[in-house]
Amino acid sequence: MRQLIALVLFVGLISPPVFHFAAADEASQSTTPLSPQNIERSLERDSPIDAEEIAAASSWATSSGVVDWLGPLAPVALSPFFGVMCLSGLALWGPEWATDNAVLGVAGPLRHEWLFFIFAGLTLLTSLPRLTKVSKPFAQAVDRLETYAVIVILLSIKFVMSMEASENAVDGPTQIAMVHFGIVSMSIDTLLAIAMVINVLVINSVKFFFEFLVWLTPVPFLDAIFEVCNKSLCAALMAVYAYSPTLATGINLMLLLAAALMLRWIGRYVRFYRTMAIDPILATLWSGFGTPRKPELIVFPRSEFGPFKAKSRLRLAGHVDGGWKLSEANWWMPAKDFAITKDLKPIVGNGWAVNSITIVDENGNESTLLFSRRYSRAKLSTLLQELGLDQAEADEAAQQTIKAEFA
Repeated sequence: MRQLIALVLFVGLISPPVFHFAAADEASQSTTPLSPQNIERSLERDSPIDAEEIAAASSWATSSGVVDWLGPLAPVALSPFFGVMCLSGLALWGPEWATDNAVLGVAGPLRHEWLFFIFAGLTLLTSLPRLTKVSKPFAQAVDRLETYAVIVILLSIKFVMSMEASENAVDGPTQIAMVHFGIVSMSIDTLLAIAMVINVLVINSVKFFFEFLVWLTPVPFLDAIFEVCNKSLCAALMAVYAYSPTLATGINLMLLLAAALMLRWIGRYVRFYRTMAIDPILATLWSGFGTPRKPELIVFPRSEFGPFKAKSRLRLAGHVDGGWKLSEANWWMPAKDFAITKDLKPIVGNGWAVNSITIVDENGNESTLLFSRRYSRAKLSTLLQELGLDQAEADEAAQQTIKAEFA
């Protein structure tokens, strides 16, 4: 089923990609689009790429300002408020050779001093709590909010600059660069905005994961060192952008590729850590969250278990044959199922931060499923009964958790 969905998306949205320019007047629409047929005809000629095509590509790259917008995304993703502050500082006080691009050279919001000082204050407000382990959870709690806020601000700046550029155009109708992906068509500005959002979110998610691991490491000054290194790297990448937006775009794409390769693995671990840390807090603040609605548990395998990767988010529920069933706890893709026979009785253990379910198969191999301290012991006992354990076994399991916790 997953392969079918991927095939439909590939055929309908991606294959075959067709790029062309669509001008506002009829004359510009006569430009030959870039298509698989035209590429084949070009390859059959003595000169695969002629001067007209090179000029068209150069004109598009210059007018669209793609590298000018993609270049600063890596430093902005590493430190959103600090990155925008650096952009505003470059636009206000940077040398003329550094501000000659589509982002810094336009008289837009980045050239207002109030924007620079606002983001300087926000940088201090969000960076100082990251220096210590005691205050860092506050900064991490608003990290995603900071990222979304900067994405909205960057898109707003892009929109304002595009509107000002269209109002100041005096050389006839404006040429609109269009991109066609199969049945989907959109302007280059829309595609660039989508790329900006994905770029920032992917790199920022990877940075958040390593920042969280640093916070878990019991070294007092490691958080401050990580924050200083993060800000230094952000400033260095912004300096590279000021020197050459094209070089900065290349670095950004390499970082994006590396982050994308790690994203799925990191996403599982980030979801696991957030669940273990946030579930007990939500259960304390909201009693309904701490009450089971269905006879099921959200669990995470400590290592690979059946068809599931380590730290995958799974749903443990009772099976019709008296055993248990594990399935992926997602709503956007068909779920995998894995049956646990009834002769393998799980052993429930309770820790200070994470609960566990240990399963030993007939070969003596031990597997551990972890779940959060979302439910109290009494509610956990009731839930274990609903999952297929009788009352005596459920009570015994609850008593074992108390002994393990206060041993």
